[in-house]
Amino acid sequence: MVVFVIRRVVQSTFVMLSVALIAFALFNYIGDPVNNMVGQDATVADRERLREELGLNDSFVAQFARFVRHAAQGNFGLSYQQARPVGQIILEKLPATLELSFTAAFLALLFGVPMGILTALRRQSWTAQAMLAISLVGVSLPTFLIGILLILVFAVGLGWLPSFGRGVVVHIGWWTTGLLTGDGWRAIICIS
Repeated sequence: MVVFVIRRVVQSTFVMLSVALIAFALFNYIGDPVNNMVGQDATVADRERLREELGLNDSFVAQFARFVRHAAQGNFGLSYQQARPVGQIILEKLPATLELSFTAAFLALLFGVPMGILTALRRQSWTAQAMLAISLVGVSLPTFLIGILLILVFAVGLGWLPSFGRGVVVHIGWWTTGLLTGDGWRAIICIS
């Protein structure tokens, strides 16, 4: 058992490093982040100073090693787009992410289990066949495509739901939630 756990931890570490390397390589070649951080009136010296401060003049290997070392310590660096620490941005978005995740899981259980039971009990009925077809389409299509199509229908076409955002949120200490407002629930339904 201990050997199995150790093997899984090593495999997981290898997978995470591989994914991090691929993502880091892709984002490294999509353009110069300094152009996004400074205005058009910035001098060449200002741009070069910022590149040096951010460590962008280092080799790819040195940049990746620094990224992995900092990420292992919980420091995900500076957002080039917002010029703020990424960890701070993650913490700001955490309530919405958890809210969305738990609501989606709850709805999947609420509807998925009864649909599965009904389909198992009445296998040959037209409702079971329709549910099987719908679930097959839902599993086969990419999630982002289904999301875009649902936004197109319910937000753009019908205008029933918002196309983005959280709606009105309630602040409970440091936590924010949209689950206590009708507008928040409309946003959750749209994003779920």
